Amino acid sequence: MKNLKRACNEFVDCLHSAHTEDDFRRVAERTAHALGFRWFAYLGHRANGPSLISSYPKSWTRHYFREGYDSIDPVLRDPRSSRRMFLWDGREAQSARSAKERRLFDDALSFKIRTGLTVRIPSRQNQFAAFTLAVDERSLGLDRFIEASQDMLEMLGLTYHAHVSAAGIGRTVENAYHGSLLTQRERQCLAWISDGKTMQDIAELLGVSPRGVKFHLDNARRNLAALTLPHAVALAFRQGLLP
Repeated sequence: MKNLKRACNEFVDCLHSAHTEDDFRRVAERTAHALGFRWFAYLGHRANGPSLISSYPKSWTRHYFREGYDSIDPVLRDPRSSRRMFLWDGREAQSARSAKERRLFDDALSFKIRTGLTVRIPSRQNQFAAFTLAVDERSLGLDRFIEASQDMLEMLGLTYHAHVSAAGIGRTVENAYHGSLLTQRERQCLAWISDGKTMQDIAELLGVSPRGVKFHLDNARRNLAALTLPHAVALAFRQGLLP
């Protein structure tokens, strides 16, 4: 558990210095390996289409989207359900709801993607994100680790989503340009506020004090010339500063 906590602390520290998609890929891949997983994947569904950051083989991700598996993948179905974390095994194809879903399981196994966990993150309207850690072989030790560490692993997915969203990864070039009005941390805190989180919630997710969260939110409000915090969120969306 001490190694898990150390890996999580390093994960958060590195995310603060990540700016590009490659930065975020390297941070998550290193943490996945430190926790005993072979691959990671972050899939964001936004109005402008899906956005993927992943260490999966490119041949698999191209095949995945070409076959339209993102529209029927059971780990992405109903992201607003009460189950935040979804554990899955590619050899359970018999539980598939359709022939195409069974083919998804079989194809994943052909790329040696066997089992893993996915943290499902609902957002506004039909937008959502999912953070996945996967391995090529299942073991009793891995199952016990996941069972004992679910809260921490869920936190990793939520924190990764917050940082990627705040950095504007997946936005258009025009919108990304406007991001200079706010710092990454200011956009991050505003994004969580827009999702209904309290300052205490954000403080726990980001590993800072509520006073620190308030500091960033106050700065964001001033930088946007907003009268109130809800006004700041509205202005940030209008100017393309939030995903």
